[in-house]
Amino acid sequence: MEIYRIEKGTAKEWLYKAYDYIRTDAFIYGQNIPIEVEFGHDEPKEELEAIVIIEDHKPVAGCRITYPREDIGKIGRVCVVRERQKSGVGHVLIAEAEKWIAERGCQHIVINSQDRAAGFYERCGYKLVPGVDPEIYENHPPRKQDSKDKEEHRNKLGFSCVLVEKFLDKEG
Repeated sequence: MEIYRIEKGTAKEWLYKAYDYIRTDAFIYGQNIPIEVEFGHDEPKEELEAIVIIEDHKPVAGCRITYPREDIGKIGRVCVVRERQKSGVGHVLIAEAEKWIAERGCQHIVINSQDRAAGFYERCGYKLVPGVDPEIYENHPPRKQDSKDKEEHRNKLGFSCVLVEKFLDKEG
């Protein structure tokens, strides 16, 4: 297993392609998320900070890292290719993201997660933050929901989002 960090503007082109492949497999094919929704609000790749995990020369997991505030690291677009889900590689990915965020001096980490993935993050030590808009740390305007969506707490894609957070020890 090889772990790569995509740092702003310094990554090789193949790493961007590997991350896009993982997202395509996990979200577009695995969850039927429309491609324009998945990739429609990405930052320019020169601004992307992400982690990509490669196994046997194949991309298997990735996530993006942003810093919505100086003291908060945010892990986003966490994805594992379908054939490697539930294999433990997601835990490796989150641990590496936490390590990188801690190296920057942040001890508070947030994740805007699909509700169905909240249990995974709880097993990684995260706590659900009830009553808080999960898009509070997003760098794009909140998506519009109609009244039916609010009643069911589900978006048009069939899931709702929750906010989870973790405070790291000073040692990381």
